[in-house]
Amino acid sequence: MSIITIVALALLVMIAGGFYVGRSRAIAAVGGATAGLHSLPNYHGYYVAIWTGVPAFFLLGLYAIFGGQLVDRLAISELRVQAVEINSRLDDTLAADTDFIELNHAADNLRGRVDALNDEISALRSARGDNRDPDRLTRLRAEQIEALNLSTAAEDAVRARRQAVVAAVEADAVADGASEPALAGYELAQAPHERRQLFLSDSRRIASGELASRDSVALRAAAQAIAGYDKSVKIGAAALALALGVLGFGLTRARIASQFRARNNVERLVTAALLLSSVIAILTTVGIVLSLLFESLRFFASVPVLDFLFGLQWSPQIAIRADQVGQSGAFGAVPLFAGTAMITVIAMVVAVPIGLFSAIYLSEYAGPKFRQIAKPVLEILAGIPTVVYGFFALLAVGPAIRTLFTALGFESVVTQSALSAGLVMGVMIIPFISSLSDDVINAVPQSLRDGSFAMGATRSETITKIVMPAALPGIVGAILLAVSRAVGETMIVVMAAGQGANLTANPLESVTTITVQIVMLLTGDQEFDSPKTLSAFALGLVLFVLTLLMNVVALRVVQKYREKYD
Repeated sequence: MSIITIVALALLVMIAGGFYVGRSRAIAAVGGATAGLHSLPNYHGYYVAIWTGVPAFFLLGLYAIFGGQLVDRLAISELRVQAVEINSRLDDTLAADTDFIELNHAADNLRGRVDALNDEISALRSARGDNRDPDRLTRLRAEQIEALNLSTAAEDAVRARRQAVVAAVEADAVADGASEPALAGYELAQAPHERRQLFLSDSRRIASGELASRDSVALRAAAQAIAGYDKSVKIGAAALALALGVLGFGLTRARIASQFRARNNVERLVTAALLLSSVIAILTTVGIVLSLLFESLRFFASVPVLDFLFGLQWSPQIAIRADQVGQSGAFGAVPLFAGTAMITVIAMVVAVPIGLFSAIYLSEYAGPKFRQIAKPVLEILAGIPTVVYGFFALLAVGPAIRTLFTALGFESVVTQSALSAGLVMGVMIIPFISSLSDDVINAVPQSLRDGSFAMGATRSETITKIVMPAALPGIVGAILLAVSRAVGETMIVVMAAGQGANLTANPLESVTTITVQIVMLLTGDQEFDSPKTLSAFALGLVLFVLTLLMNVVALRVVQKYREKYD
C-alpha cells in the first residue's frame, strides 16, 4: 500500500471525525438545546468535514494529474546536468568534423534550391495568359523532383554522420569512466523525440519494477533518478495533503459556536461546487467546439466548403510527396450524409414503434408480475456490447436478408448493407426509447387518467388524448437520444454496412457513415497538416451542427405541446 493510499484513508477517517466533532461541539455549545443553534447540528458537522477533506483531496488530485510530469521534468533536469560535459564534447567534435560540416552545408543548399523551385512553380501556376508556360512548368517539376530526392539523400547522410559521431563520443565517454547518470542524460538529450518518449517510458517501467522493452545502463540510471524523485514528490504531496486536512480541521473546529451560520457556509460551498461543475462542463463543450472549428477552417483552406458539403464523391486520398501525381482526392461528403441518414431512418423505423408500443403496454396494460419480468428482459438489450450486435448483423441478419431478397428476384444483393445495419441498430436502441418512455408515461399524474375515465373515456382514448400528449416532451427526448445514439454508432456500421462511400438510395447496397469515416481517417499514424486527416474534423463539425439542429427542433416541439397541456 502506497503512502498516498494511506493518507487518503487517513483523510477519510478525519472527514468522518470532523463531522462528528463539529456536530458534537455545536450541541455542546448550547448545552444540548439544539433550538438555540442558528443551524442544525449536522450543518456544523458538514462544515468541518468539507474543509477537512476538500482541500486535501484537491491537492491529491493535482498530484495524480501532474505528479508524473513533475517527476519526469525533475529527473530529466538532473540527468542533463550530469551530461553537460559529454554534450559539450559532442558539440566540439561536430564543430571540428569536416565531413559533417560539408554534408550539412550541401543539405542546406539543396533545401534552398527546393524552396526556390517551389516559389517559381507557384508563380507559374498563378500566371495567366502569355505568362503561363506549360513546358517550363514541366521542366521545373522535373527539377523539383530531382532536388527533393537529392535533398532527402543529403539529410539522410547528415543524420547518419551525426549518429556516428554521437556513438563515437559515447564510446569515448564510457572509456573515460563517465557516470551512469551522465550516460543516461547524454542518450536522452541526443535521442529523437519518439526515442526520447520511449526512453522515459522504459525508465518508468524499470523504476516501478515492470518489464520494459529493453534494458541498458542508461535506462537503469534514469530509472533510479525517476524512482528517487517519485518518492520525494509522493512523500511531499502526502505530507502537504495531511497538513491541509489537519489545518482545515483545526480552523473550522474553532469556529463552531451557537450563532455560527454553518448552514449558510455549507450552502455557499455547495453552490460554488455546482457552479464549478457547470463551468467545467461549459468550458469542455466550448473547447471541443473550438478545436473542431479551428481544424475545420484549416481543412476548408484547402478544400472549398461547397465542394465538401455538396460534392458527390468521397475519396480522401492526398499525395504524401510532391512527386506523386493523381492523388488530389475527392472530399464530397454527400455520400456520407446520405449513408448516415439512411441507416438512422431504418433504425428509427424499427426502434420507435416497438419501443414506444412496449412502453405503453408495460405502463398502461401489463400486470405487475408481467411488468417485473418483461422490463428487465427488455433492458438487457442495452447491456449487449455493440461488437456483438455487429457480429450478429454480419453472420445472421446480413446473410438472411441476402437470401430473402435474392429469392424475391433482386440482383446484386450484398451481405453488408444499409438495411442489415439499420435493422440491428434499431434493435439495439429499443431499450433507450422503451425505458425512458415508460418512465415518462408513469410520471403522468394518475389524476389525469381518473378525470378522463370519469368523463366516460375508454382506456385507449385516455392514452391517446390525455397520457401521450402530457408525456410527449419526455417521449421526444427519448427519441432524440435514440437518434443521437444511432448517428454516433460505429462498430455495427463497420461490420454490417461496410466502409464504401456509395451514394445510393437502395438500402440493399453497402454504405458508410460519418462516424466510420472519422475513425478511419484518425486511425494510425497521421499527419495533421494533410487535408485527408483534417477532413475528419470537418465531418465532426457537421455532425455537431446536425445534432444541434435536432435538439433545437425537439425543443420547439416540446415547447409547443407544453404550452397546450401545462
